[in-house]
Amino acid sequence: MKYPWIAITIVAIWFMATFTILSREESNPEYILTISLAASAILGFFGFRKPK
Repeated sequence: MKYPWIAITIVAIWFMATFTILSREESNPEYILTISLAASAILGFFGFRKPK
């Protein structure tokens, strides 16, 4: 049952990034989206691997 939790976590990261970009005018969207993309890639790589 770990796959649904990984997917929910990735969606939550993107919702938090969207909320941050929309609520803070002085934030840099490219920086926030780059961090979100990197976090999603890391979670996807390690979270969706087949168990050994």
